[in-house]
Amino acid sequence: MKEQIQTLSRLAQLRNNTVQQMLGRVGYQQSLCQRYRNNIEGLSRLCSYTAPMTTPLQRDNQHRYKATLHKMIELQRRELAVAEAGLERIREELLAARRNEKVITQVLDGKVQEWSQELARHEQKIQDGLASQAWLRAHEI
Repeated sequence: MKEQIQTLSRLAQLRNNTVQQMLGRVGYQQSLCQRYRNNIEGLSRLCSYTAPMTTPLQRDNQHRYKATLHKMIELQRRELAVAEAGLERIREELLAARRNEKVITQVLDGKVQEWSQELARHEQKIQDGLASQAWLRAHEI
């Protein structure tokens, strides 16, 4: 029984490590999504800026500049969508890992309780045996 508990404890520790790694991945993915959102916001602010233009060359430059910014924004939006999909997938994996960890923890707790009850029964048998011997000795005299 003790070996089972030790094995289950190691398995629980491995599952806990997996959950911790998944939490790290979720945090990283969330920060990645936030970076994409910040990039989109910053690029959008750049697009809204207008400068006075007096020549056709300046107007053409600004038009190309804004077109490039819009392409970059679209690229960032696509990257954000991919990152958010990845975040959702990682969250689902985290949920599954937490469930696995909970199952192992419950099994381990059950085994520990079962083992402590077995030890208590064994201890009670020893105490009952000693009490019986003491009682017999006391009454044999």
